Amino acid sequence: MKRKWTFAFVGLFILSIFVQAQLSRNFEEEFLASSSGQALMQVYGALKSNYLNDVNDDSLIQGAIKGMIDSLDDRFSYYSSPEATARRNQDMSGSFEGIGAVLSPLNRQTGKGVEIINVYKDGPAWQAGVHRGDIFSEVDGTDVSDLSPSEVADLVRGPKGSLVTIKMLRQGEDSPIEFLITRGEIAIVSVESTVLDNKVGYLHLSTFSNQKLYDQMMEQLNHLKAEGIDSLILDLRDNGGGLLSQGIEVADAFLNSGDIVFQRSKGVTQRLAAADPQWFDLPMVVLVNDNSASASEIVAGALQENGRALVVGEDTFGKGVAQNVISLSNGGQLAYVSFEWLTPNRNSISHIGIKPDVYAEDTRFPDLVSLEGQGRAGQVIEFSVDGEPAGSVMVAEDGSFKFVSTGNNVEQSDIQGEAIVSLANDNALHIAFDTLVTEVEAKN
Repeated sequence: MKRKWTFAFVGLFILSIFVQAQLSRNFEEEFLASSSGQALMQVYGALKSNYLNDVNDDSLIQGAIKGMIDSLDDRFSYYSSPEATARRNQDMSGSFEGIGAVLSPLNRQTGKGVEIINVYKDGPAWQAGVHRGDIFSEVDGTDVSDLSPSEVADLVRGPKGSLVTIKMLRQGEDSPIEFLITRGEIAIVSVESTVLDNKVGYLHLSTFSNQKLYDQMMEQLNHLKAEGIDSLILDLRDNGGGLLSQGIEVADAFLNSGDIVFQRSKGVTQRLAAADPQWFDLPMVVLVNDNSASASEIVAGALQENGRALVVGEDTFGKGVAQNVISLSNGGQLAYVSFEWLTPNRNSISHIGIKPDVYAEDTRFPDLVSLEGQGRAGQVIEFSVDGEPAGSVMVAEDGSFKFVSTGNNVEQSDIQGEAIVSLANDNALHIAFDTLVTEVEAKN
């Protein structure tokens, strides 16, 4: 952790203690003294006593908690269930116990249905024969065809050495394929790199929600420098942010002076972090899109306003606020907005985002194709889009079928840390590359 912003985090830690102390107040009397609090208890009692079917206490109470958060009408304040909290804590630690596959929504509009978009080489899923493009059908006998990736991940993850039975749909196969997989410990590598033409280094950070991100990035940077790169593209596209500490360390790695981020809370604005003299000094650009958020915007804004790098891509998401996160007694977490982050020039990015210096549309992902219809039960229907095979679907017993295709996913390496990119098929990356090469040639 860099010395110049360690002191700021001491202050933040003290503030966190204060918040925890405030939350330790006993609000029971205030709650029961209000008519709304009494009404909530009446509803709970009535459902427990007289509802036709048995009710689940956890479901009722978690529903009430979610209702309170929903009433704030604040998309950045949320309640995280015990299961989701445990999964997030695993991810932040840099490893988890599971099968070693990357999951993605089959239908990007609804977020439902789960497809394998990558299988890590030599991991449990790889060894069992799971392929990229396989679609989850069942996990340990539970139908998961209409679940989200996070819900399926909760079922697939488990203690190292334990077994999980998974059924997958695979294009070209008439029936689901069953896999018996022994779970293992999977390292989470959130940094990918490669060397492009003209000695341009490419570094992609997929998330800041990994406590080992900075160390992984520095390892990759040192490797790129050993390969003889003359410049660098830092790709933060689709990086939704995560840990502020990791964002500050990443920005600091590329700055030798200047402010990184300011914090505003209830009218008080203070410097939270400034750069340390040790830095990576090659010319660089930062690549962003409309899914680059939070810590990604802090990094992009710091490098842009300090004149360290040009920002190429689309306007970023505009998440300029941060949450206090408190652990709840049921194992869940509550996150609620309490701070706003400002760029080095003290600009707010909430609902605005970071404006790129060079606009470049992100064209990597094809449009969604979704079809529903009727057919003969058990019939396999093949689909093509623009003359190219797009997949198949088996008609259900009731004669209905639903087909969803997101086209070809962006290719990923099955070796963690290795990036696969295509200048020909990635418009924004190509523009970033040309911008950087032109800048380097102008300086030489």
